[in-house]
Amino acid sequence: RIFDCPMGAQCSLQCLQWFPVQISIDTRDRLPSTGNMIPRFGLGTWLSEGKGEAYNAVTIALRNGYRLIDTAALYNNEEDVGRAIKEVSKIPRNEIYVVTKLDPEEHNNPVKALKVSLRKLGLEYVDLYLIHSPKGKQVVNTWNALIKAKEKGLAKDIGVSNFGVEQLEKLKQSGCSEMPAVNQIELHLWNQQNETIKYLKENKIAVMGYCPLGRLKRLNSSSLVDDVAKKCNLTVPQLAIRWSVQKGYITIPKSSNENRIKENSNIFGKCIIPVIKRGKRRSKQFDVKRKNKHRKYIS
Repeated sequence: RIFDCPMGAQCSLQCLQWFPVQISIDTRDRLPSTGNMIPRFGLGTWLSEGKGEAYNAVTIALRNGYRLIDTAALYNNEEDVGRAIKEVSKIPRNEIYVVTKLDPEEHNNPVKALKVSLRKLGLEYVDLYLIHSPKGKQVVNTWNALIKAKEKGLAKDIGVSNFGVEQLEKLKQSGCSEMPAVNQIELHLWNQQNETIKYLKENKIAVMGYCPLGRLKRLNSSSLVDDVAKKCNLTVPQLAIRWSVQKGYITIPKSSNENRIKENSNIFGKCIIPVIKRGKRRSKQFDVKRKNKHRKYIS
């Protein structure tokens, strides 16, 4: 059944159709290139300090149904994240999907850097290991090293973060034995990255979006967004997260506040959210094009 947008003719988001999409906090998707399963929804830990803040956030998240935890060497909180995973002992390790990333300063020895991360996390492997940024200036060599790390069993899957189309295409043309399983990029209602998304889908690279709330800078920028959120009985942050999840993107909102962590995950159920498509006149007021800052860093 197709539903009409509750905003009716006044909806300048130009929602073509509304669908009752069945998604839950337990939803997992198969990575197109490897077939491994990954949760659609999880917790980001960027800016959660490794002095107890990240530990508390991950503990709260796991106890409230989150099963994907995203961290990075650069965040300086891997020990806290690992301690929380270990102490929430009722959850089997194979049910928790752990993502970490290579420090941009460690491109010269990614395998060693991953082993350091694993020691801090207290894990034998991570489910996904990403090149955090192409700023290391030797991306092809770094990527080939990640392939070797995967072959050693240190990571179930490998991918990249903050890569644009040009960088991915050059990586593809390098003749590497496999392409990234995931590209983690800033992605939200106000920065939809259509060109990159199109390329990722065509090349069987899963999309993981961080900052689904638009860094909180645009949440109160539109009365239209407020109206749609009210019609859906959601807060504006919940609407933004639900938009990302329903689009099929792996979504990792960041928070260290218990109420926010719970609120961010309370977007599932029977509520239906518009399938927002951007064209020349569609949701143009929200989608802010952003240039990729790292295009020159490929070698």
